[in-house]
Amino acid sequence: MDVSLRPNAPIDIWNPDWNDPFDPTVEAGDEFAELVAAVRAVQEAFTRSRPDPAAAAGIAGTLRSVAQRLEELEVGEDDQIAGHRWDLAGRGQALAPPLHIDAVTETTARGRVTVGRFHAGRYAMNGGVTPLIFDEIMARLANDSGRPWARTAYLNVNFRAPAPLDVELRVEAEYLRQDGRKRFMRGTMYHGEVLVADADGLWVELKPEQTLNISEGGDV
Repeated sequence: MDVSLRPNAPIDIWNPDWNDPFDPTVEAGDEFAELVAAVRAVQEAFTRSRPDPAAAAGIAGTLRSVAQRLEELEVGEDDQIAGHRWDLAGRGQALAPPLHIDAVTETTARGRVTVGRFHAGRYAMNGGVTPLIFDEIMARLANDSGRPWARTAYLNVNFRAPAPLDVELRVEAEYLRQDGRKRFMRGTMYHGEVLVADADGLWVELKPEQTLNISEGGDV
């Protein structure tokens, strides 16, 4: 069943968790969504700018003040909103380009993304950004439909053509098969009818002891 035909699962936008419903993206105008959009706007504007020393110093001071204000609001990773806003393009984080999810089934997903100069690599999308986009859609599909949590084991990307900036790219993922704890995935990216990249990946289902927070002393 194509879940794009059913209402999105309700999400508490101020208290999201790790449970990804993987529904199509919605357009939201709440305060946190506006904050994410503002951060992305700063990133893009910074990349496109050529400030003189005085402007650079003044802007740096302003941004450090913003950073200090956000540091006062710091919480643990399980309680942060960024990365857990499953309803938003990009999940409310600002590293990878915001991927809009259009349709999802148990074995396929389709989305679209537009990349600006913040993610550029000399007149086209930086090659290091492509795996970020593939990992986003392929990992979410690999962990969809109530499947136990799995992590990326490998992601092989083939670059077929330059991916242009400021135009919409179509991204697709397919759940190929499962072999024990291994989940095999495939992804493709198109500019119009031109294949710009494809990928194959492996996600491995975690054992209970592997779900610990390794940054706080848990085992890998």
